[in-house]
Amino acid sequence: MKFMISIFILVIAVPAWSADVILPEVTTEIEVSSHDINRIVCPGQMNDLIFSKEKGLVGHFSGNSAFIKFKVEDNNGTMTYATQPTELYVVCDGSVYSLIVTPRDIPAVTRRLASARGKSFKRNIAHFRNMPLEKQALQVIREAYTDSYPTSYRVARARKEIKLSPDFTTTLVQTVAVDGVGLRMKEFQVRARARVAVKETDFLSPEVSDSILAVAVEDHTLNPGDSTRVFVVEKKELNQ
Repeated sequence: MKFMISIFILVIAVPAWSADVILPEVTTEIEVSSHDINRIVCPGQMNDLIFSKEKGLVGHFSGNSAFIKFKVEDNNGTMTYATQPTELYVVCDGSVYSLIVTPRDIPAVTRRLASARGKSFKRNIAHFRNMPLEKQALQVIREAYTDSYPTSYRVARARKEIKLSPDFTTTLVQTVAVDGVGLRMKEFQVRARARVAVKETDFLSPEVSDSILAVAVEDHTLNPGDSTRVFVVEKKELNQ
């Protein structure tokens, strides 16, 4: 790994955080590519995939993944792409996920289904069993660095800028909640306005979190226009 990691044990309660999750038995709208193959990942075994072929959707599943694609029509050399949403029912790990799938002119997407809350708790607790708090924080950062989160985590996209320094911009781009363990990771994108050395201590701010456990900066030295990722792990209330 390129970054250095600093550990800060504070453990202060933090406010609730909303997340963009695909839960079973709740109708969820998602956007997918209208022209590429899209992937849906199940936290367990994928059991079935139910959709209407008449609406131009095709798909199949294998293992823990389903792959769906909207049909493209060729009208005398002119390609016509789907624009209308359609229903998709995914039976994953014994639970039913109801999706409204909307085709967009975007690259292929991968969407991860969240475990039923009780199952997520058990998987996360087992994942971190007998691991001290500092090592738990480091484990989440390693997973963030490689973008290889277990499907039992709740991953939510974000787009929120915060002001920490006149030398760089800081934008929150993603939050990851580890339910049952009491950890949450925030991923920030930092973009330099001038040549700057980005330090872990720059992020010890209430604007970032009131309960920081660990901070990791991917690239410390930036030239104007350069960007890097910063990972902040915080302790959260277990009932959030």
